[in-house]
Amino acid sequence: MKKILVLFIALAIVLQPFLFSGSVKAEVQNTYTLSQGTYTVGNEMMPGIHRFTAINGDIELRVTRDGETFLYQSLEAEGNYEISNYTVGLRDGDQVEVYSYYTDDIELQVQKLSQLNFTNMTSGYYEIGKDIAAGTYTIDVQADNPDYYDFTSVQLYDKDYNDKASYSLTPDDQPVDLKVSNGDILYIHNFSGTVSFKQKILVPKSISFNKTSLSLMVNRSESITATVHPITAVNRTVSWVSSDPSVATIDSKGNVKALKPGSTVITATAKGDSSIQKSIKVNVNAVLPTSLKLSKSKIGIVKNQTYNVVATVNPSDVQDKSVIWSSSNTKVATVDAKGNIKGVGYGSATVVAKAKANQNIHSKVTVTVSAKTVKLNKTALTLTAGTSAAIAATVSPTDSPDKTVTWKSSNTKIATVNSKGSVTGKAKGTATITATVKGAKSVTAKVTVKPPVLAKSIKVNKSSVTLASGKSVTLSATVSPSNTTNKNIKWKTSNTKVAKVDSKGKVTAVGAGTAKITATTSNGKTSSATINVPYVKSLSAGKWKGGTHLPAGRYRITTDSGSGNLVIGMGTDRFVNEVLTSEDDEFAVRVVTTDIKAGDSIEIMGLYKVTFTKVTNVKSNTLHAGYWTVGKDINEGTYRITTPSGAGNLVVHRGYSLVVNEILAAKSDGYSVTSVTVPLKKGDRISIYGLNKVVFTKK
Repeated sequence: MKKILVLFIALAIVLQPFLFSGSVKAEVQNTYTLSQGTYTVGNEMMPGIHRFTAINGDIELRVTRDGETFLYQSLEAEGNYEISNYTVGLRDGDQVEVYSYYTDDIELQVQKLSQLNFTNMTSGYYEIGKDIAAGTYTIDVQADNPDYYDFTSVQLYDKDYNDKASYSLTPDDQPVDLKVSNGDILYIHNFSGTVSFKQKILVPKSISFNKTSLSLMVNRSESITATVHPITAVNRTVSWVSSDPSVATIDSKGNVKALKPGSTVITATAKGDSSIQKSIKVNVNAVLPTSLKLSKSKIGIVKNQTYNVVATVNPSDVQDKSVIWSSSNTKVATVDAKGNIKGVGYGSATVVAKAKANQNIHSKVTVTVSAKTVKLNKTALTLTAGTSAAIAATVSPTDSPDKTVTWKSSNTKIATVNSKGSVTGKAKGTATITATVKGAKSVTAKVTVKPPVLAKSIKVNKSSVTLASGKSVTLSATVSPSNTTNKNIKWKTSNTKVAKVDSKGKVTAVGAGTAKITATTSNGKTSSATINVPYVKSLSAGKWKGGTHLPAGRYRITTDSGSGNLVIGMGTDRFVNEVLTSEDDEFAVRVVTTDIKAGDSIEIMGLYKVTFTKVTNVKSNTLHAGYWTVGKDINEGTYRITTPSGAGNLVVHRGYSLVVNEILAAKSDGYSVTSVTVPLKKGDRISIYGLNKVVFTKK
């Protein structure tokens, strides 16, 4: 609700116990008195502007509209602490309450005003558009007693009671200007004097333009800005008029458009005072050519040939686009009014085009007239059978008609030629290629064809590739010798369910298994690469069994889901018991490699995804956690065994004998060793626990 009304309503609630209704009915007249009571506008009181004056006692005045208090004012007859009078506009249905906290003997004079006296306004509540007309007013405070310091508070709100302006003025202050709009609410209060409220109406005194003269070409536009002075004028808009709208027009925004050559006067008239005017002369000139461009700067033609050169005159809205043509040598070339240039005799001439409306604007074209000829870029060509090469034909003059070249081979069994001059060797021997153009002498080129060089071998750049399902690799192949005539290669896969290959050697793994990718030359030479796509399966936390949930085989085991326990093959010599992790952790391993056989138990704890990737035995001198076999994963020999980080168990079995059982560590701690030297024999079984890297250095 409105912010001022909140204060009034709050006061009404506090004071409610002191209110009572009177029975005195107000007389319907211009001036009358009210005692304590509640009065309804339209019944006991007339609507309109009323001035309430306390005649006797301290009086509280409350006005309610549509059930809400919008005015609450204290009035005092003596005017010592409160003002004695207040003005407000009343509407039909308003409730007016008159009462006192101190006595029943009160008297409130009411004066219905036919109109407000703007030179002697008192404290009051005024609605703009109903009590006061919208506009700009000058406010000046006058005191009843010059010896008494007084001030008035002037507050302006919009219809939603949002602050728009606020002043505290004394009689010594300079007058202020206040602009009010329909729907605004004006409060004048807290003083005992009067306010002069004069409407400020300023009319235009002069007009200025942003330019002193204006010249335009036809179809051009430009704007004129008119400024009305002074800036305090109420209406600062202007109307525009052209004395000759056939020459130039002007719209309501001051935009001038030139229509035809001539002159006119543009006049701006102040709408606030039609006697205030300002004029400017506008000259409109024809649009003249500023440039002339030709479609060709030089042409080559034959005798009796006519060639049209197009002239473009700019700008596009030039009224006269006529062009004057002339030739420097009419014995060589002539030109007509449309730019048709005709070859008359051999030689050169210059044809000039001038803009008729502005002959300083011109352009020229160089004309060469000559006989038609055709020339080949090569007169001899050597090819290997199965290869191709192009012969280019140049026809002169450049702009002569019928420049199509017809090609022909004297022996298509030796060499062929297509419509673009591309020659292909077919078999050993010689042939003549002839190029013919209408109106010109034919020319020839001799073609010698050598036998083809066949491929002797082909080699694929990789012999084997391990590729995860869905991944790709591009193979390449080298054909020998390097001068092989036909180096085209065909790619093929032996198993499309394992790997696919496209015509460019790009291999894509499809499913687990092995496939052979073969590259074949045009004469049947082959080379191949083996693609291994490992079997991959992921298991979650739980208990599983080899051969049932996971096919038997050798696996590289990893996780990407944190850390947890992995136990495989409990009760077997391939027993794995590791903390498996996806991050660096000195108490866990990143990868485990082991053999899983049918019936082996697999238990995963604390991991939601463990990946088992099938691998083969690859001999290496660097091993990690898992189960390994000498002869398959590492060669026989005597080794010094170390680890670069961490600590874990190293166990080596030979048959039923225990060869090594040590805690191997990167640093000695009194409970472990930093190296083990041992001879390893084929068939020995190596178990590594808790270590990410174990290095076997051969002695």
